Amino acid sequence: MVKRVDMLCDADKEMMLDFSRLCVARLGNYLPLKLFISVFRHFLDANVLKEIDKDRLIIEHAAAAFEEGKDRGAADVDGLFEMTKKVDHEFIKRFSSDFFSMRVRYADFAEIRKKRILAFVDMVFDLLGNWHDGLPFAEVVKLTSSEERYTQTLREILHLYNLETKILSNSITFHGPAAKLKDLFAEKLFVTMESTAGEIAVEYARRAFADGACSHGGFCVSRPAG
Repeated sequence: MVKRVDMLCDADKEMMLDFSRLCVARLGNYLPLKLFISVFRHFLDANVLKEIDKDRLIIEHAAAAFEEGKDRGAADVDGLFEMTKKVDHEFIKRFSSDFFSMRVRYADFAEIRKKRILAFVDMVFDLLGNWHDGLPFAEVVKLTSSEERYTQTLREILHLYNLETKILSNSITFHGPAAKLKDLFAEKLFVTMESTAGEIAVEYARRAFADGACSHGGFCVSRPAG
C-alpha cells in the first residue's frame, strides 16, 4: 500500500508542478505583469508546494481508511480540513516577507477546500479498488474510469484549487510597487489557471488512456506549450 500511495502522491505532484509552471510562464507573457513576474512567481511556487503537501496528507488518510475497510462516506472531512490548516500556517510563515503579508479567512473558502478533499477521497477509493498487484498505473486508471470521466475528475480537482487560490489572493497584501497590480494579477491569474487546467486535464487523461501508456506512477504527459 505504501508504494501505491507514493505513486499517487508522485502523480499528483507531477501534475500540480506542471500546471503551476505553465501558469507562471503564461502570466509572464502578459506585458503589464512582466516586470513583477518574479514576485508573483514566488507566491505561486510556494502556493503549489503547499497544495502538494496538503494533497499528500489527504491521499495518505484516504488510503489508510481504504486499507482499514472503512467506507468512503466515513471520511473525516472536517478533521482533514483542520489538519490542512497546519500546512497553511507553515506556508504563511515561510511565505511572509518584505514583499508580502497574508491574513487567511478560512470561512471564505472552507466549503471549496472540503469539496476538493472529497474529490480526492473518491478518486483514491476508486483507484485503489481496482489496483491489483503488478498492475501498471495507467491500467488501473483504465479499469476505474472512462477517459471522459477521468478528464472531468482531474479538471474538477484543478478547478477547486483555482477557486481557492483566487480567494486566497484576496488575503495577500503586496508591498512596494507590485501592490498596484494586485487586482490585475488576481484577475489574470484565475483566467490563466482555468484555461490551463482544462488543457492539463485533457492531456493527462489522453496520455493515461493512450496505447502503450507508460507504466510508472506518473500521469505520462507531454507538456502543453507555454
